[in-house]
Order: sequence, then C-alpha cells, then structure tokens
Amino acid sequence: MPLREFTNRHLVRLLATRSRRTDITPWELTQSHIELGRFLAGELVELLELEPCEIQHPQGIRKGWKVAREEEIVLLPFLRAGLYAADGVREVLRLAPVVHISPKRETGLSEAELGQLPPIAGRTFILIDSVVNTGASLEPVLRQLRERGAGQLIAVALVGPVATAKRLEGAFPDVHFLFARVSENQYTGVGATDTGNRLFGTLPSKGQEARLTHEPKGRE
Repeated sequence: MPLREFTNRHLVRLLATRSRRTDITPWELTQSHIELGRFLAGELVELLELEPCEIQHPQGIRKGWKVAREEEIVLLPFLRAGLYAADGVREVLRLAPVVHISPKRETGLSEAELGQLPPIAGRTFILIDSVVNTGASLEPVLRQLRERGAGQLIAVALVGPVATAKRLEGAFPDVHFLFARVSENQYTGVGATDTGNRLFGTLPSKGQEARLTHEPKGRE
C-alpha cells in the first residue's frame, strides 16, 4: 500500500515542533504524542469500514455511524515510547483492545508473546510506535502477523527517516504505513535523546550518559 505521511500538514508541523523541543517537561511531551496519535487516528479510520448505528438524538432515534467490528481491532503499542501515541489513537478507537509489545530487534515476538495476542487470523492489527528508525523491531512483527493470517495491517508512527519509510513501503506492499512525518535526519536515541527517557523523565546522569553512548544502540 502507498505510504501516507503528513509532514507538510500545518497541524503536524506545529505538534512536531513542540515534540522536538528539549525545553519542555515530560508531561508536555506526552501531550504532544497523544495529539499526534489522535491526528493519525483520524487518518487511519479512513482505512476502516464503517457501519450504521442508531443514536439517541434530541429529536428522537436517528442514524449514525460507527467503526465496524471495532472490538475486534487490536492496538499494539511498542513499549515504551509508543504508549502515548497509542493513547491518542484510543481516543478514536475506544473499543479496540490494547496489547503492549516489546519485540526484539530482528526476531520480533517470542512464541509465548504471540500466544498472548487475540486470535490473529483475519483480524486487523494497528502497530503503534513513536519513532521507526531502522524498522528492525517493526519488520519481524509484521512478518509474524502476516504469516499467521492477519487481516489488515496498519503501522502508525510519529516519525521515521525517509529512506526507512520508503524501504518499508516496498518491502510490505500489503501493509498500510501512516507516518505523521518523515525526516532526512536519522539517529538512534541513547540516554538523554532516547524518546522513552524523555517521555517518562528517566534521563540519565552525566556519568550514565557517557556510558550509554558507548553501549550498543537501542531497539530502533
């Protein structure tokens, strides 16, 4: 499926500017991620089927719309940086169950972790992360779900490098990729630049930071 990115949307530019700042509190950063997740949810529902429903209107019973079989759609936030983007998605898909995942690079989820998911065959899965840098954690999960007969697969991220986004689009033509923005800037967050640390206020001390920068890079 064609990659959809919204880098030049004015709202995305404003929200992304806020999320890239280092002079905001962790709570303010979480709110930016929630807002970007909500924005992406508004785009991804265009990929989902709607069905009519009845609502109580001030003038009586009227016709409305709801996401078809919403309770069968599964949200898969990547721990831990994808949690708040997922909260934004949940503001739109309120009935969808949430299963937090923490896949290993290159290998994805263990058999035990796969066994904890709802029945996979024919089901829609929405994978949610803040940053997709190399795709080394995302790709194996997509393959695992596809091999087990998943229905619609949608990968949602707040940002990813242009090269990675284009490569994923070519490697998984059956997957919908929705990125709030794509960037020519690619780096793997470590220590104070790690998205999870910034979101949760767990920034390392200077001594820890020096050690972390010389250790193997993180998940993405």
